[in-house]
Amino acid sequence: MQNASSCLFIFLISILLSSCSTNRLLSSWNDTSYNKASIAPILVLGVAKNNETKRRIYEDTFVDSLNGIQIKAIASYTLNKQSIEPTEKALRTIIKKTKAKTILITHLVNNTEKAFFIPSSVLIGTNSYDRLYSYFPFIHHSVASSGSFVSTRKVILETSLYDVETEKLIWAARTKSIDPVMTRKYYQQLIDLFLKDLSNKNIL
Repeated sequence: MQNASSCLFIFLISILLSSCSTNRLLSSWNDTSYNKASIAPILVLGVAKNNETKRRIYEDTFVDSLNGIQIKAIASYTLNKQSIEPTEKALRTIIKKTKAKTILITHLVNNTEKAFFIPSSVLIGTNSYDRLYSYFPFIHHSVASSGSFVSTRKVILETSLYDVETEKLIWAARTKSIDPVMTRKYYQQLIDLFLKDLSNKNIL
């Protein structure tokens, strides 16, 4: 019976962790006074630390998604093979080359990992916490038993859209992902969230 309870507990934990593997929009903001007819061409700029491959995949995916809905967009890496120098002069040079009306910048806000300990055997469905002499052997059994750690990772990204002429922020949004795999599919899921919010706010 104890082994069955242990298996059930581990199964439930596994289901819980896997069900959290999602992407969702945490928050968004937009300038409601912004009323320009078109925001294109859009310069798409990803900011990544020591990972040009991820930056290019992300920018390409965003550009393809925008072009797919008839909005002209340009990936920044196609104009500057390395990461753009973080200066006003460098950014102005890139914007001038593209004649972009807006610039969309995405960066990592937070990347944290949390570990959970799962005992190899546990007792479920008892009232051990209610009585002293049942509580002690109950928690001792859980602590002393062998087990393993299962970790989950939380990634928060922020994307901001600026008007080039006024240099003002038009729109910004944050997403949260649990245990993401950094593939084009993952980036596409995030971008779909951003595009949906931009559309809902009548910016696209």
